[in-house]
Amino acid sequence: MIWNTRNSSYIFAAPEFPILEKQNWLIHLHYIRKDYEACKVVIKEQLQETQGLCEYAIYVQALIFRLEGNIQESLELFQTCAILSPQCADNLKQVARSLFLLGKHKAATEVYNEAAKLNQKDWEICHNLGVCYIYLKQFNKAQDQLHSALHLNKHDLTYIMLGKIHLLEGDLDKAIEIYKQAVE
Repeated sequence: MIWNTRNSSYIFAAPEFPILEKQNWLIHLHYIRKDYEACKVVIKEQLQETQGLCEYAIYVQALIFRLEGNIQESLELFQTCAILSPQCADNLKQVARSLFLLGKHKAATEVYNEAAKLNQKDWEICHNLGVCYIYLKQFNKAQDQLHSALHLNKHDLTYIMLGKIHLLEGDLDKAIEIYKQAVE
């Protein structure tokens, strides 16, 4: 809002966004419409304008790469986002997710643990840590994380993973008990 001295009134003007965020709305629009080709064009323009420093453009480009199956490229871009915003747990969660998809479960647990330090009440972090520990065959740690996830939010997927641990350990009765809890 700007004061117009000629007629003593306010003039309403569109807000000026910093150059780093100027096209984020358009990137978001194309992404949610699943128009990835148009999204990539805007991302490329935005990154050229900002010398590669627009975190949101990099983040969405990484999401698109992952959807296209380019997990390694996705990981590298999410790591760039984590460098640009080191206090953002979401960036770390995406780095960990890419590591998980690459089969690097130990590295994923390390990054999820870093993300947990930034956001201790995140169901997704606890759940995914539990899943990583299952792949590492560290079932006690997996159970602890999955129970923490359930404490934060009841999700059927977490119950399924807890039941899976009991099945892997050969305890059918406990698995059935967990599945009954899930149904209730």
